[in-house]
Amino acid sequence: MAHADPELSLPGAERAGPTGRLLRASRAVFLWLTVAFAVATYAGVTLPLDAQAAVYLGLMGTVSLYHGGFEHVANLRGRGESLQLRYLAAYVGLLGAALALFVVAPVAGLVVAVGITVLKAGHGGIAVRQRVRSGEGLGTWRARFVGAAVRGGAVMVVPYLAAPGVFSAVAYAMAGLFASDPAVGWLFDPVRRAFVGGCYAGLLLGYLAATRGTADPSAWRAEAAEVGLLVAFFAVVPPIVAVGVYFPCWYATRQVARMTDGSPDATLADAVRRVLRDGALPWVGALAVLAGLVVWLPRPPTSAVGWVAVYSVFVACVAVPHVVVGSWLDRTRGIWSVH
Repeated sequence: MAHADPELSLPGAERAGPTGRLLRASRAVFLWLTVAFAVATYAGVTLPLDAQAAVYLGLMGTVSLYHGGFEHVANLRGRGESLQLRYLAAYVGLLGAALALFVVAPVAGLVVAVGITVLKAGHGGIAVRQRVRSGEGLGTWRARFVGAAVRGGAVMVVPYLAAPGVFSAVAYAMAGLFASDPAVGWLFDPVRRAFVGGCYAGLLLGYLAATRGTADPSAWRAEAAEVGLLVAFFAVVPPIVAVGVYFPCWYATRQVARMTDGSPDATLADAVRRVLRDGALPWVGALAVLAGLVVWLPRPPTSAVGWVAVYSVFVACVAVPHVVVGSWLDRTRGIWSVH
């Protein structure tokens, strides 16, 4: 067997108990949806855009947004008042800066939105993987960056390649909230898409090749299968539905699973109760900010894609401080370390 780069060695076996059960449940749901949409596509059956938007808005505005607020409450609990104030100030400042970028340069804001989605999905996924598997692995920033880029890339790059029509329609609607005729077409030029696809394919294959020599072969097979499932899911499921399902049913679910790890007395019910208790207030606050954004917009949305665009702008602006403040700048703890 070829020897992997030690920095890219993967963690070992997945934990048992409620953690493992929840992880397996999330994979089962995604596998079922992948197969179901593949069969539907083969049969010529499509899901109307209104239904796709309902799935996206319903799941993202409830489960995902609720859990996102909980992550910050859990991260700040028990920490000094001075740190909490600095944390909140930085959060609000970055949220405002992200929205200002959309207003001043909508296409640049769109690019940042895609990038921050990749980072959130990727780094959040790697944090779960490191926590819920035995042994050490992906122990350097280089290794974590590669793993995060592969996982996060599945969430944005794959649908960008597989469904450019829908992806570009949502992108145009997002930028169109702040400009009458945003120039987003160049982002979907076939040559540019081919280049991005080639880069991602090279990164994916390189990552799997570099980790192939992991001491525990089953860990590599599990990683390859999980990444393959994500790629297949985002290639087959319509992008609006895929993203709308991913963050509540994969990202949030797996973060809750991470919370049940490390304590023999931890239960899934306890973790869910914690989320319900601590996430309520920030969720209401986030909905108020979203409502304010809708009222403030000069051209409120009138279509399903328009509403998806509004929420996508909102959640992208929220995600910037979520990742930067909640993880990168928080060297002591961070949203992906609390359990």
